[in-house]
Amino acid sequence: MDWLLDPLNYEFMRQALIAGVLMGILCPIVGTYLLVQQMALLGDVVAHAVLPGLAIANFLNIPLIIGTFVFSLFGTFVTGWIRSQSKVKFVTLAVLVGVKVFYRSLLFFTFDPLGAEAIDLPRCRVRGAY
Repeated sequence: MDWLLDPLNYEFMRQALIAGVLMGILCPIVGTYLLVQQMALLGDVVAHAVLPGLAIANFLNIPLIIGTFVFSLFGTFVTGWIRSQSKVKFVTLAVLVGVKVFYRSLLFFTFDPLGAEAIDLPRCRVRGAY
């Protein structure tokens, strides 16, 4: 049992555990409200905006919390601006039409890449595909 509790002798491990527990409580609560308001991806934007905020704040030797806060707000505002300015409905329609037109090819390629290659459908080179 000592091997399980030994890491808690270090201050940074105790702080990481506390931060993890607090984030585990906070994120689902905030995420629930975002989901109800149909803004579920905003949580992803904020989570991804935090990383450059941490890196830049560390580089500039300013408190990390300030960097994460500023970049999180910036990501939120940019997302809101894009949402208000974009014509997502026109893009959505185009994607849906494209999926409808190429449905059989997409289905075949997704579930049987070797068979798709046999009938000369183009092969995908990303994510370790054949």
